[in-house]
Amino acid sequence: MRSRFLPVILSNADMDLSRLVPQLAGTTPVAGWAFARACRYYRARGCAAFFLTGRAESLHRDLQRSGAAYAYFISHAQDGDKVTSRADPFFDAVACGDEAGASNIARHSAQVARPDREHPEDFLYVHLLMRRFFLGATDAEAASILQNLEAAVAEGSPSQRLDVCRALLAGDGEAFHEALLRLIDEHRAWYETGFQKGRIPEEVWATDGCLFIEGLALLRLARAARLSTYEEYPLIPSLALAPPRIRYEDGSWLTP
Repeated sequence: MRSRFLPVILSNADMDLSRLVPQLAGTTPVAGWAFARACRYYRARGCAAFFLTGRAESLHRDLQRSGAAYAYFISHAQDGDKVTSRADPFFDAVACGDEAGASNIARHSAQVARPDREHPEDFLYVHLLMRRFFLGATDAEAASILQNLEAAVAEGSPSQRLDVCRALLAGDGEAFHEALLRLIDEHRAWYETGFQKGRIPEEVWATDGCLFIEGLALLRLARAARLSTYEEYPLIPSLALAPPRIRYEDGSWLTP
């Protein structure tokens, strides 16, 4: 089911970006909340355009803008303003194939958790992906982070993201496939329940809830690691997985 308000969502995001982005260009100090909002608008516009047109190029272009905006922010932010697990724009960069942008985000992200602002397991999940796939972590270094992640996950509690990481590091395509399907189910249930109970607005459900960008990014990583994956997954249309045909530019976010 798709929202009938997708044209409005796209138009609103476009208008918000045209107002916000010019205020962010060259500003110091950088305001985390403002860049988070810009990234959110880029992602929403890209998702809405993709659903309306079926063209992956529009999605990939706006995901790249989101990642580039966040890379600018994270490279100029004070250490105290960096929270690694708040990683939507990192996944945006990975999902659109912007390896340089994802590497830039990883390089400037905090290397230690902020216990006052994030859960250890959330930090370790993103930290592991950044270190392993974009910062050249060795097998031993990645295994050490994975071990810390296993220890951080409450005993007996299921963690689909932990299972995804285990499969990625082990090179086990079938285990990755099964863990990703469970993660997709978890993602869909969270957004659908939140939407039905009024906790999540329709414009968020219609974009983030119906197109799983984190899952798309994980599939890109799995395929880059030569894991065997399926062609189609729920909430991750094969059209979105098409090879990106866009230019990767650091300053793309400045032109909404």
